[in-house]
Amino acid sequence: MNIRVLFRALLLLLLTQFSISAQVSIVNISVQPFNITPEALLNVGIMNNETEKQVQIITQLYSSTNSILLTVKSQPFKLNKGLNSGVSSDRRVASAEYSSTTQGSYLKTTHNLTSGRYKICSSILIEGGADKIDDFCDELEADFNQYLYLVNPLDNDTIETKNPILSWAHSEPFTILNQGEFYRMIVSEMKKDQSAEEAITVNTPAMVKNYVKEHQVQYPYDAKELKDGTKYAWQVQKVGDGVVINKTEAWTFNTKAINELKSMKYVALKNQIDGSYYNAYDGKVFFKFSEEYKSQGQLKFNLTDVKSKIIDINVVQDKENTKNATTTTELKLSGDNRYELNLDAKKMNSGFYTLEVKNEKNESFYLKIFLP
Repeated sequence: MNIRVLFRALLLLLLTQFSISAQVSIVNISVQPFNITPEALLNVGIMNNETEKQVQIITQLYSSTNSILLTVKSQPFKLNKGLNSGVSSDRRVASAEYSSTTQGSYLKTTHNLTSGRYKICSSILIEGGADKIDDFCDELEADFNQYLYLVNPLDNDTIETKNPILSWAHSEPFTILNQGEFYRMIVSEMKKDQSAEEAITVNTPAMVKNYVKEHQVQYPYDAKELKDGTKYAWQVQKVGDGVVINKTEAWTFNTKAINELKSMKYVALKNQIDGSYYNAYDGKVFFKFSEEYKSQGQLKFNLTDVKSKIIDINVVQDKENTKNATTTTELKLSGDNRYELNLDAKKMNSGFYTLEVKNEKNESFYLKIFLP
C-alpha cells in the first residue's frame, strides 16, 4: 500500500513539473534566409500562461554539418502574459558571435544564407539564471538566394567542336561551400521526344564532372565522344550530402552533322568583336575574306592573344577554293578569298586569340578563335 502511495506521489510530481514548464513555451522562430541579422534571430514567438517575468533569449544558427554559424543573446526583457510577438521593440541584442569559418564571415558581411539546409534553435532563460524554461528548434532552407545559370552554349545552339567550352555562373564564392557540398556538371544525349530535364534525370550521362571549381569547363577528351548531328542536354547542380539542393535550368546544344561541317568550313570575318568565337579543329582555322576594292597583294593581318601580344604566324591561301588564285601564299585578290591558318604549327597554348584583317581602305575585320 505504501508503495502505491509513493508511486502516485511521484507521478503527481512529474505531471506538476511538466505543467509548470509548459506554461512558457516557444511557438515559432520567424527568420528569412535573405535577412540573417542578430536582431532577426530574436524574432521568436513565445506563449506565456503565467505572470509577467524578465527573460532572455539565446538563438543559435547551425549549418548542414551541425556546426554553429551564429550565436545571438538578447538583453533581459519583460515577457508579458499571453502571446508575445517576435517583433517586439523591447528585444535588443546583448551579444552576437559569428563562427570564424568562411561561411560565418560571408554571413556576417552579407546577412544572407548560401543555398542549403540549416537548423535554428532558440532557448528562453529566466534573467540571471542558467536553466532553460523552454527551447525550440526548426529547419531553415535557403534555395532561391543563390543564382545558378548557364551561359554558353546558348540554349538550343549548334556547336562545331567535339570538345566545347561549357560556361556557367553563380552568385556565391566557391570558398563558402559546406563540408559535403560541391558543384556537378552533367551532359546527356537526348532521345526523341524527351525534354532536357528528363534527359538529365533519366538517361545515362555522356559526361559527369563532380567537384567543379571553375565557371568554364571544357568537355573532356577522355569522356564519351559527342556524336555528329546529335542533340545533348546539360546542367549544373549543387549537391549537398548526396542530394541535389540547387540546379540550373537544363539547356540543350546540337552538334553539327558532317555535311554541315564541310559546308560551313570557311567562316566570315565580322566588323566588330562579339561574344561568338570559332573553334580551331586540330589547330586549324579556315576563314574567308571579301575584298571589295580592286587589289592584288599581300593580306594585311594580325593575330593576338588575350594579352594583345602579336603572334608571328603565316596565313595560307586556299588555292582550290579561291577564284582566280594563282599561288598558295598570303596573296589577296579582289573578291572572295579563302585562307587557312594553322595554329598547331606554332605549338600555341590553349586559349582565345583574335585575328584582325584589314582591307585596302584600312578597315578592320575580326574573328575570335578558341584553341582547345
